Amino acid sequence: MASSRRIARWLHALILISPFSTGYAASTRAWRTRSVYQTMTDCFARTDGSTSSPCNTTAGLYCGGTWRGMIDQLSYIEGMGFDAVMISPIIKNVEGRVTYGEAYHGYWAEDLYTLNPHFGTEQDLLDLSQALHDRDMYLMMDTVINNMAYFTNGTDPATSIDYTQLHPFNDAKYYHPYCPITDYNDYPLAQRCWTGDDIVALPDLKTEDPAVQRMLNSWVQDIMAKYSIDGLRLDAAKHITPTYLPDFQAAAGSLVTGEVFDQSVSTICSYQADALTSVPNYPIYYALLDAFTLGNTTTLPNRVEEMKHACVNVSTLTTFSENHDVARFASLIDDINLAKNILTFTLLSDGIPMIYQGQEQHLNGSHDPLNREALWLTHYDTGAPLYKHIATLNALRRHAIRTDPDRYIDSLTYPIYRGSSEMGFRKGREDRQVVMVLSTQGTGSGAYKIRLTTGYQPSVAVVEVLTCQTYTVNDVGEKW
Repeated sequence: MASSRRIARWLHALILISPFSTGYAASTRAWRTRSVYQTMTDCFARTDGSTSSPCNTTAGLYCGGTWRGMIDQLSYIEGMGFDAVMISPIIKNVEGRVTYGEAYHGYWAEDLYTLNPHFGTEQDLLDLSQALHDRDMYLMMDTVINNMAYFTNGTDPATSIDYTQLHPFNDAKYYHPYCPITDYNDYPLAQRCWTGDDIVALPDLKTEDPAVQRMLNSWVQDIMAKYSIDGLRLDAAKHITPTYLPDFQAAAGSLVTGEVFDQSVSTICSYQADALTSVPNYPIYYALLDAFTLGNTTTLPNRVEEMKHACVNVSTLTTFSENHDVARFASLIDDINLAKNILTFTLLSDGIPMIYQGQEQHLNGSHDPLNREALWLTHYDTGAPLYKHIATLNALRRHAIRTDPDRYIDSLTYPIYRGSSEMGFRKGREDRQVVMVLSTQGTGSGAYKIRLTTGYQPSVAVVEVLTCQTYTVNDVGEKW
């Protein structure tokens, strides 16, 4: 594809929607065609439809988002072209408040077999699942199986936990003896010791124990069948016994993308080879930050190549540029055109793209919990520049998949150009490829030209999708 082009003031991507398959507990292969919108249930939409109800993000308190409220805002999500939605963990969490807040996020599990009443009723969740499937959208559930939770409020976690309050793991025999994690890069230590602290202790389940494994497998099969869940994000996967992860994925019978918060290519790829078919692509995330906050045009193209050669299949990894655990991009550099560039790579490169709620509104929370703002305060603005940009990119991705359903996903991205402030990438087979040209210059840039050879035959017309301008490739396969 020859696309060279003017890179004035922001990125450029090039052309080429809409495969859909229905089913519950969807396979990894089926998920590869999907684009995921990650929500945090508590701060996405309220049942009453309010767009002004306050949310004390700093205090980390429940804000009132519900499954029923989400149903009413599915058109907002679908309007961006997403065909899958991720929700927060659905299970009952510990009740009450500690110095840094409440369990609004869903990660402080108390009872796996009871729903979180703050998010709604059983019927509400069933209705949300049905509403998504009626729109031919997948439902992904965030989940945590590494630990349970207990408020210790400054007392010793080794002696102060009443395990009978936790269900179904209601006995100390199901847990590792208490020890704090002193080095999170020591994976064996991180897998046998406890996350959390002495305010909210997170008793660490013996996920190497066959009895614990059977109970978790039974639970995940029940919950996925009951609520017709299509796939899972698995929180804290790096803390779970690695040899158990394939069994858990088999029990789920679906895509499981397991959080391994590590930017090492070898670590991420070893998890995909030995444990799960999918993990979030943290090496690419950090390379994106290098590119669009530091202006480094070397790291990202290099990392794309490294990941392709080191991993079993980068197309099954989840690709992201924001999530609820990292700083919002706009808090690092507040430039709308750089935000468009980073979104373009996230949505058009290899892997299953995941866009975090509020990214489309250019929210700027700098860290947890400030990056978990109530979305309703944006009034669900469908005219926001990034909202419309995401819609265009999702349409392009889906069109490319529909145009070449047998090959597009399997044709992995490769770098074709690197300048002092530009990067070019190509994905797709000859004459059906998508080329994206990205700029690190941001809104301060003026118009200029680069010359780019991208593989189209001479005289082929190519379309610049962001402007709808048509170009003709010259006799040496170039466009500029």
